[in-house]
Amino acid sequence: MNILILAYHRVLPKPSSAAVSADVFERQIAYLAKTGYRTIGTEELALFFSGKLMPHDKYAMLTFDDGWGDNLIWATPILRRYSTKAVLALNTGLLNAKGRSIRSDLTYEIIDSKKALEDAVYGRGARPFLNWNEILEMHNSGAWEIQAHGNSHFGCYSSFDKIKGFYPEKPHWTMEFALGEPPFPGAPKVSFKSILSNKRTVMSEDLKDSLRKASSNTERIKLCQEHQSPVKVLESDEEFEKRIEEDMTACRRTILETLGTETSSLFWPWGQYSDTSIRIAKKCGFKMLFTMEKDAVTEKTSPDMIPRIAAPATLAGFKKQLAIYSSNIFRKIRNLF
Repeated sequence: MNILILAYHRVLPKPSSAAVSADVFERQIAYLAKTGYRTIGTEELALFFSGKLMPHDKYAMLTFDDGWGDNLIWATPILRRYSTKAVLALNTGLLNAKGRSIRSDLTYEIIDSKKALEDAVYGRGARPFLNWNEILEMHNSGAWEIQAHGNSHFGCYSSFDKIKGFYPEKPHWTMEFALGEPPFPGAPKVSFKSILSNKRTVMSEDLKDSLRKASSNTERIKLCQEHQSPVKVLESDEEFEKRIEEDMTACRRTILETLGTETSSLFWPWGQYSDTSIRIAKKCGFKMLFTMEKDAVTEKTSPDMIPRIAAPATLAGFKKQLAIYSSNIFRKIRNLF
């Protein structure tokens, strides 16, 4: 028996970055219902890992990362129409702390996901994200359960093996944090690593200086690749462990104090983890840890590394993913590539 865990972020009237359109989302949920999928939450998944989940042909879990306000406005009515469950992986560092009202489609301001994340993580405003009254509304709706997604969402430099371009042509909302200063022309965009899975780093000062002076991106790539120590680690092992334990504990405590519910599951920001972060998460009381490794949950899956499948933005893509990951043969073929 395979369980498919689908990962979403936003549901909006029209498709956009990190968002599925409400129309497509409803078609996806209708397809799950029509084809006999039963949606479950983390309690049922825990039963699966203990061998106590009632046998059923098709199980799926719907998960939503971060805590976007549109999850309440456009996703919740669809979930209710089809009596479907979903899990909100709430990042308490992104909360709309100033918001009080429960918004509707008429009062919710849609802001681009990247711009919204940049504003929220740097404390410039979190209007597109849920406030506590809205989270409580979701919690009481019967459609949602609330789990943890950390208390910070930054990424930092880890390596320069895969350079995706340079600022300002290729910006990224975590670049200011990764650099330790506002982005400058020529700052590299890379595959940043979550600070809950990796030690805090900063780019070496001499490499920054060289990148500022470089006259072309070809020269910048060469500078990054040939530098002996491009990344400076800012934390010791003990400091890293202390910081991430405080982060995870703060997220759990905030949800408990506000909603009165214990969180048993942690959904890694950026889907990234390490041996150290897994150990600390378990120390903090998390029983199940969710990644973004693309696969189905099977009897061989470890509760410490639970895979999820990014939900496609089309119905056709959604059907294709379900077909692949519900079949052990297709899964094995896909995992070969």
